[in-house]
Amino acid sequence: MNNQLGRLHQLGSRLSDTSTTAGLDRMVVNTMWNTSWTPLEYRGCQKEYAAYFNNIYKELCKAACSGDAQIPSYTHEKLLQIVNILKDEDITRDEIALLLPTVPGSGCLHQERALNLAAGLLVPLNFRGIGGARPGKLIVWNSNETLKQLVAAEIQLWSGSSGAITTSTPCTTCISSTSFSTRFSAWHLKYLAGFEIIWTNELSDHLRMSVDEADISVHIFHQVKILELHQDLLNEIIPPDMIAETFATLSLLFPGANRKARIWYRNLQRTYNLDPGTFNRPYIKPEDYDIQLFKHWGPRLAKIKRAFDDHEPNGPAQWWRDDRRPVQWWTFWTAVLVLVLTVTFGLIQSVASILQVLKT
Repeated sequence: MNNQLGRLHQLGSRLSDTSTTAGLDRMVVNTMWNTSWTPLEYRGCQKEYAAYFNNIYKELCKAACSGDAQIPSYTHEKLLQIVNILKDEDITRDEIALLLPTVPGSGCLHQERALNLAAGLLVPLNFRGIGGARPGKLIVWNSNETLKQLVAAEIQLWSGSSGAITTSTPCTTCISSTSFSTRFSAWHLKYLAGFEIIWTNELSDHLRMSVDEADISVHIFHQVKILELHQDLLNEIIPPDMIAETFATLSLLFPGANRKARIWYRNLQRTYNLDPGTFNRPYIKPEDYDIQLFKHWGPRLAKIKRAFDDHEPNGPAQWWRDDRRPVQWWTFWTAVLVLVLTVTFGLIQSVASILQVLKT
Protein backbone atom coordinates (compact mmCIF):
# COMPACT_ATOMS: atom_id res chain seq x y z
CA MET A 1 0.00 0.00 0.00
CA ASN A 2 2.80 2.41 0.93
CA ASN A 3 4.61 1.61 -2.34
CA GLN A 4 1.46 2.37 -4.30
CA LEU A 5 0.97 5.68 -2.47
CA GLY A 6 4.61 6.58 -3.14
CA ARG A 7 4.19 5.78 -6.83
CA LEU A 8 1.08 7.97 -7.06
CA HIS A 9 2.90 10.80 -5.30
CA GLN A 10 5.98 10.61 -7.54
CA LEU A 11 4.27 10.21 -10.91
CA GLY A 12 1.50 12.57 -9.85
CA SER A 13 4.00 15.38 -9.32
CA ARG A 14 4.17 18.18 -11.88
CA LEU A 15 6.84 18.51 -14.55
CA SER A 16 7.99 21.73 -12.93
CA ASP A 17 8.91 19.69 -9.81
CA THR A 18 11.06 17.16 -11.70
CA SER A 19 14.31 18.09 -9.94
CA THR A 20 12.83 18.00 -6.44
CA THR A 21 10.72 14.82 -6.53
CA ALA A 22 12.57 12.09 -4.64
CA GLY A 23 12.50 8.64 -6.20
CA LEU A 24 11.06 9.92 -9.48
CA ASP A 25 13.82 8.39 -11.58
CA ARG A 26 12.97 4.86 -10.43
CA MET A 27 9.28 5.32 -11.23
CA VAL A 28 10.08 6.75 -14.67
CA VAL A 29 12.39 3.81 -15.39
CA ASN A 30 9.80 1.27 -14.21
CA THR A 31 7.14 2.84 -16.42
CA MET A 32 9.23 3.29 -19.57
CA TRP A 33 11.25 0.07 -19.42
CA ASN A 34 8.40 -2.05 -18.00
CA THR A 35 10.51 -3.01 -15.00
CA SER A 36 9.44 -3.34 -11.37
CA TRP A 37 12.54 -2.30 -9.45
CA THR A 38 12.09 -1.86 -5.72
CA PRO A 39 14.07 1.00 -4.10
CA LEU A 40 16.67 -1.49 -2.86
CA GLU A 41 16.99 -3.25 -6.23
CA TYR A 42 17.17 0.04 -8.10
CA ARG A 43 20.24 1.17 -6.16
CA GLY A 44 22.17 -1.65 -7.80
CA CYS A 45 21.36 -0.54 -11.36
CA GLN A 46 20.73 3.19 -10.95
CA LYS A 47 23.95 4.10 -12.77
CA GLU A 48 22.65 2.35 -15.90
CA TYR A 49 19.71 4.75 -16.14
CA ALA A 50 21.23 7.91 -14.62
CA ALA A 51 22.55 9.26 -17.93
CA TYR A 52 19.12 8.99 -19.54
CA PHE A 53 17.21 10.46 -16.61
CA ASN A 54 19.60 13.37 -15.98
CA ASN A 55 20.59 14.27 -19.55
CA ILE A 56 17.37 13.59 -21.44
CA TYR A 57 14.33 13.25 -19.18
CA LYS A 58 15.10 16.07 -16.73
CA GLU A 59 16.50 18.43 -19.36
CA LEU A 60 13.56 18.05 -21.76
CA CYS A 61 10.99 18.38 -18.96
CA LYS A 62 12.75 21.58 -17.89
CA ALA A 63 12.67 22.89 -21.47
CA ALA A 64 8.94 22.09 -21.78
CA CYS A 65 8.25 24.24 -18.71
CA SER A 66 9.78 27.35 -20.32
CA GLY A 67 8.77 29.83 -23.02
CA ASP A 68 5.39 29.95 -24.72
CA ALA A 69 2.80 27.17 -24.32
CA GLN A 70 4.74 25.76 -21.38
CA ILE A 71 3.23 22.75 -19.63
CA PRO A 72 4.38 22.82 -15.97
CA SER A 73 0.96 21.60 -14.79
CA TYR A 74 1.28 18.33 -16.70
CA THR A 75 2.13 15.43 -14.42
CA HIS A 76 4.71 12.75 -15.09
CA GLU A 77 1.92 10.20 -15.11
CA LYS A 78 0.13 11.99 -17.97
CA LEU A 79 3.39 12.46 -19.85
CA LEU A 80 4.36 8.79 -19.55
CA GLN A 81 0.90 7.78 -20.72
CA ILE A 82 1.68 9.61 -23.96
CA VAL A 83 5.09 7.90 -24.17
CA ASN A 84 3.41 4.51 -23.82
CA ILE A 85 0.96 5.40 -26.59
CA LEU A 86 3.91 6.22 -28.86
CA LYS A 87 5.60 2.94 -27.93
CA ASP A 88 2.54 0.88 -28.82
CA GLU A 89 0.76 2.67 -31.68
CA ASP A 90 2.11 2.91 -35.23
CA ILE A 91 -0.29 5.65 -36.31
CA THR A 92 0.05 9.23 -37.53
CA ARG A 93 0.59 12.23 -35.29
CA ASP A 94 -2.97 13.44 -35.89
CA GLU A 95 -4.36 10.04 -34.92
CA ILE A 96 -2.24 9.93 -31.78
CA ALA A 97 -3.49 13.40 -30.81
CA LEU A 98 -6.99 11.93 -30.51
CA LEU A 99 -5.73 9.44 -27.90
CA LEU A 100 -3.98 11.92 -25.62
CA PRO A 101 -5.10 12.10 -21.99
CA THR A 102 -6.96 15.25 -21.02
CA VAL A 103 -5.31 17.76 -18.70
CA PRO A 104 -7.46 20.51 -17.10
CA GLY A 105 -6.60 23.97 -18.39
CA SER A 106 -4.55 22.78 -21.37
CA GLY A 107 -5.32 23.71 -24.96
CA CYS A 108 -4.16 22.58 -28.38
CA LEU A 109 -0.74 24.25 -28.08
CA HIS A 110 -0.11 22.55 -24.75
CA GLN A 111 -1.07 19.19 -26.21
CA GLU A 112 1.28 19.79 -29.14
CA ARG A 113 4.14 20.50 -26.76
CA ALA A 114 3.34 17.48 -24.59
CA LEU A 115 3.33 15.24 -27.67
CA ASN A 116 6.66 16.64 -28.91
CA LEU A 117 8.11 16.19 -25.42
CA ALA A 118 6.97 12.56 -25.24
CA ALA A 119 8.49 11.90 -28.67
CA GLY A 120 11.80 13.43 -27.56
CA LEU A 121 11.83 11.28 -24.43
CA LEU A 122 11.28 8.10 -26.43
CA VAL A 123 13.40 8.82 -29.52
CA PRO A 124 16.78 10.53 -28.93
CA LEU A 125 16.34 13.19 -31.61
CA ASN A 126 16.03 16.98 -31.37
CA PHE A 127 12.28 17.55 -31.80
CA ARG A 128 10.99 21.03 -32.56
CA GLY A 129 8.26 22.36 -30.29
CA ILE A 130 9.49 21.09 -26.93
CA GLY A 131 10.68 24.49 -25.77
CA GLY A 132 13.94 25.85 -24.44
CA ALA A 133 17.03 26.98 -26.34
CA ARG A 134 18.49 23.75 -27.68
CA PRO A 135 21.39 23.86 -30.18
CA GLY A 136 21.51 21.89 -33.40
CA LYS A 137 19.05 21.05 -36.12
CA LEU A 138 15.45 20.68 -34.94
CA ILE A 139 13.28 18.08 -36.65
CA VAL A 140 9.58 18.51 -37.33
CA TRP A 141 7.08 15.69 -36.87
CA ASN A 142 4.41 16.31 -39.50
CA SER A 143 0.76 15.63 -38.76
CA ASN A 144 0.39 12.94 -41.45
CA GLU A 145 3.53 10.98 -40.43
CA THR A 146 3.93 8.13 -38.02
CA LEU A 147 6.87 8.38 -35.63
CA LYS A 148 8.45 5.41 -37.38
CA GLN A 149 8.21 7.17 -40.77
CA LEU A 150 9.79 10.31 -39.36
CA VAL A 151 12.72 8.38 -37.88
CA ALA A 152 13.25 6.46 -41.14
CA ALA A 153 13.33 9.73 -43.12
CA GLU A 154 15.84 11.30 -40.72
CA ILE A 155 18.09 8.24 -40.83
CA GLN A 156 18.08 8.38 -44.62
CA LEU A 157 19.28 11.99 -44.44
CA TRP A 158 22.23 11.48 -42.14
CA SER A 159 23.27 8.03 -43.39
CA GLY A 160 24.45 9.44 -46.72
CA SER A 161 21.74 8.03 -48.99
CA SER A 162 20.21 11.44 -49.63
CA GLY A 163 21.51 14.11 -51.96
CA ALA A 164 21.05 16.64 -49.15
CA ILE A 165 24.44 15.73 -47.69
CA THR A 166 26.41 14.53 -50.69
CA THR A 167 29.01 17.28 -50.22
CA SER A 168 30.18 15.72 -46.95
CA THR A 169 29.88 12.07 -47.93
CA PRO A 170 33.05 10.14 -48.87
CA CYS A 171 33.21 8.48 -52.24
CA THR A 172 32.32 4.81 -52.66
CA THR A 173 35.95 3.89 -53.35
CA CYS A 174 37.08 5.65 -50.17
CA ILE A 175 34.55 3.73 -48.10
CA SER A 176 35.22 0.33 -49.65
CA SER A 177 39.00 0.71 -49.14
CA THR A 178 38.72 1.69 -45.48
CA SER A 179 40.01 -0.84 -42.96
CA PHE A 180 40.55 -0.58 -39.23
CA SER A 181 43.41 -1.57 -36.96
CA THR A 182 43.82 -1.90 -33.21
CA ARG A 183 45.15 1.67 -33.27
CA PHE A 184 41.79 3.12 -34.29
CA SER A 185 39.75 3.88 -31.18
CA ALA A 186 38.40 6.89 -29.30
CA TRP A 187 41.49 6.82 -27.08
CA HIS A 188 43.75 7.05 -30.14
CA LEU A 189 41.60 9.79 -31.66
CA LYS A 190 41.95 11.80 -28.45
CA TYR A 191 45.53 11.21 -27.38
CA LEU A 192 47.28 10.36 -30.62
CA ALA A 193 45.57 12.72 -33.06
CA GLY A 194 44.31 15.34 -30.61
CA PHE A 195 40.67 15.11 -31.70
CA GLU A 196 38.14 16.49 -29.22
CA ILE A 197 35.45 14.00 -28.15
CA ILE A 198 32.02 15.61 -27.75
CA TRP A 199 29.38 13.49 -26.02
CA THR A 200 25.90 13.84 -27.44
CA ASN A 201 22.38 12.74 -26.52
CA GLU A 202 21.24 13.11 -30.14
CA LEU A 203 21.48 9.97 -32.25
CA SER A 204 21.66 12.05 -35.44
CA ASP A 205 24.92 13.64 -34.20
CA HIS A 206 26.69 10.30 -33.69
CA LEU A 207 30.10 10.22 -35.43
CA ARG A 208 29.59 13.71 -36.85
CA MET A 209 32.97 15.31 -37.37
CA SER A 210 33.44 19.08 -37.29
CA VAL A 211 36.56 21.04 -38.18
CA ASP A 212 37.30 24.45 -36.65
CA GLU A 213 40.54 25.78 -38.12
CA ALA A 214 43.12 23.27 -36.86
CA ASP A 215 40.84 21.61 -34.29
CA ILE A 216 38.82 18.49 -35.11
CA SER A 217 35.86 17.32 -33.00
CA VAL A 218 34.05 13.99 -33.14
CA HIS A 219 30.58 13.61 -31.64
CA ILE A 220 29.75 10.28 -29.97
CA PHE A 221 26.27 9.19 -28.91
CA HIS A 222 26.29 7.52 -25.49
CA GLN A 223 22.62 6.93 -24.58
CA VAL A 224 22.82 3.15 -24.89
CA LYS A 225 19.98 2.39 -22.48
CA ILE A 226 17.28 4.09 -24.57
CA LEU A 227 18.39 2.10 -27.63
CA GLU A 228 18.17 -1.11 -25.60
CA LEU A 229 14.59 -0.12 -24.74
CA HIS A 230 13.82 0.12 -28.46
CA GLN A 231 15.24 -3.35 -29.04
CA ASP A 232 12.42 -4.73 -26.87
CA LEU A 233 9.59 -2.80 -28.55
CA LEU A 234 7.22 -4.69 -30.83
CA ASN A 235 6.61 -1.40 -32.65
CA GLU A 236 10.11 -0.95 -34.14
CA ILE A 237 10.39 2.85 -34.22
CA ILE A 238 14.18 2.85 -34.60
CA PRO A 239 15.24 0.16 -37.11
CA PRO A 240 17.01 -2.80 -35.45
CA ASP A 241 19.90 -2.61 -37.93
CA MET A 242 20.50 1.04 -36.99
CA ILE A 243 20.66 0.10 -33.31
CA ALA A 244 22.99 -2.85 -34.01
CA GLU A 245 25.26 -0.64 -36.14
CA THR A 246 25.41 2.03 -33.46
CA PHE A 247 26.44 -0.57 -30.88
CA ALA A 248 29.06 -1.92 -33.32
CA THR A 249 30.61 1.54 -33.69
CA LEU A 250 30.86 1.80 -29.89
CA SER A 251 32.54 -1.63 -29.79
CA LEU A 252 35.04 -0.36 -32.35
CA LEU A 253 35.72 2.96 -30.61
CA PHE A 254 35.83 1.64 -27.04
CA PRO A 255 37.58 -1.76 -26.96
CA GLY A 256 38.19 -3.11 -23.48
CA ALA A 257 41.60 -4.67 -24.09
CA ASN A 258 43.69 -1.53 -23.47
CA ARG A 259 44.30 -0.95 -19.73
CA LYS A 260 45.04 2.76 -20.15
CA ALA A 261 41.84 3.13 -22.14
CA ARG A 262 39.78 1.37 -19.44
CA ILE A 263 41.05 3.83 -16.84
CA TRP A 264 40.15 6.66 -19.22
CA TYR A 265 36.64 5.24 -19.66
CA ARG A 266 36.05 5.21 -15.89
CA ASN A 267 37.20 8.82 -15.60
CA LEU A 268 34.99 9.86 -18.51
CA GLN A 269 31.96 8.18 -17.00
CA ARG A 270 32.39 9.99 -13.69
CA THR A 271 33.15 13.36 -15.28
CA TYR A 272 30.39 13.50 -17.89
CA ASN A 273 27.70 11.25 -16.37
CA LEU A 274 27.83 8.93 -19.37
CA ASP A 275 25.84 5.76 -19.93
CA PRO A 276 28.14 2.95 -18.69
CA GLY A 277 26.83 0.70 -21.47
CA THR A 278 28.87 2.81 -23.89
CA PHE A 279 32.06 1.17 -22.62
CA ASN A 280 30.71 -2.35 -22.05
CA ARG A 281 29.92 -3.50 -25.57
CA PRO A 282 31.03 -6.97 -26.73
CA TYR A 283 34.59 -6.90 -28.02
CA ILE A 284 35.07 -7.27 -31.76
CA LYS A 285 38.53 -7.29 -33.31
CA PRO A 286 38.91 -4.20 -35.52
CA GLU A 287 40.36 -6.29 -38.35
CA ASP A 288 37.07 -8.21 -38.45
CA TYR A 289 35.14 -5.05 -39.30
CA ASP A 290 34.07 -4.46 -42.88
CA ILE A 291 33.25 -0.80 -43.52
CA GLN A 292 30.76 -1.81 -46.20
CA LEU A 293 28.63 -3.49 -43.52
CA PHE A 294 28.00 -0.08 -41.97
CA LYS A 295 25.06 0.96 -44.12
CA HIS A 296 24.16 3.91 -41.90
CA TRP A 297 27.39 4.99 -40.21
CA GLY A 298 29.89 3.95 -42.91
CA PRO A 299 30.34 7.38 -44.53
CA ARG A 300 30.95 9.09 -41.20
CA LEU A 301 33.31 6.36 -40.00
CA ALA A 302 35.28 6.57 -43.25
CA LYS A 303 35.55 10.35 -42.93
CA ILE A 304 36.89 10.09 -39.36
CA LYS A 305 39.33 7.34 -40.35
CA ARG A 306 40.64 9.39 -43.27
CA ALA A 307 41.21 12.43 -41.04
CA PHE A 308 42.91 10.22 -38.45
CA ASP A 309 45.23 8.63 -41.03
CA ASP A 310 46.12 12.04 -42.50
CA HIS A 311 46.96 13.53 -39.10
CA GLU A 312 50.63 14.19 -38.38
CA PRO A 313 51.78 14.21 -34.73
CA ASN A 314 51.98 17.61 -33.08
CA GLY A 315 54.31 17.78 -30.11
CA PRO A 316 56.46 15.23 -28.25
CA ALA A 317 53.53 13.49 -26.51
CA GLN A 318 51.78 12.71 -29.80
CA TRP A 319 55.06 11.67 -31.43
CA TRP A 320 55.67 9.23 -28.57
CA ARG A 321 52.18 7.69 -28.79
CA ASP A 322 52.02 7.60 -32.59
CA ASP A 323 53.11 4.05 -33.41
CA ARG A 324 50.81 3.67 -36.43
CA ARG A 325 53.92 3.39 -38.64
CA PRO A 326 56.38 1.32 -36.57
CA VAL A 327 59.39 1.74 -38.89
CA GLN A 328 59.04 5.53 -38.91
CA TRP A 329 58.43 5.54 -35.14
CA TRP A 330 61.62 3.59 -34.41
CA THR A 331 63.62 5.67 -36.90
CA PHE A 332 62.44 8.94 -35.36
CA TRP A 333 63.06 7.98 -31.73
CA THR A 334 66.40 6.34 -32.55
CA ALA A 335 67.46 9.61 -34.15
CA VAL A 336 66.25 11.52 -31.08
CA LEU A 337 68.16 9.15 -28.78
CA VAL A 338 71.35 9.51 -30.85
CA LEU A 339 70.97 13.30 -30.78
CA VAL A 340 70.43 13.35 -27.01
CA LEU A 341 73.41 11.05 -26.40
CA THR A 342 75.62 13.12 -28.73
CA VAL A 343 74.70 16.35 -26.96
CA THR A 344 75.11 14.72 -23.53
CA PHE A 345 78.55 13.29 -24.31
CA GLY A 346 79.54 16.59 -25.87
CA LEU A 347 78.57 18.46 -22.71
CA ILE A 348 80.42 15.93 -20.55
CA GLN A 349 83.57 16.34 -22.65
CA SER A 350 83.26 20.13 -22.53
CA VAL A 351 82.84 20.16 -18.75
CA ALA A 352 85.73 17.73 -18.36
CA SER A 353 87.95 19.93 -20.55
CA ILE A 354 87.03 23.04 -18.55
CA LEU A 355 87.76 21.30 -15.24
CA GLN A 356 91.12 20.09 -16.57
CA VAL A 357 92.05 23.64 -17.65
CA LEU A 358 91.04 25.01 -14.23
CA LYS A 359 93.19 22.42 -12.44
CA THR A 360 96.23 23.36 -14.49
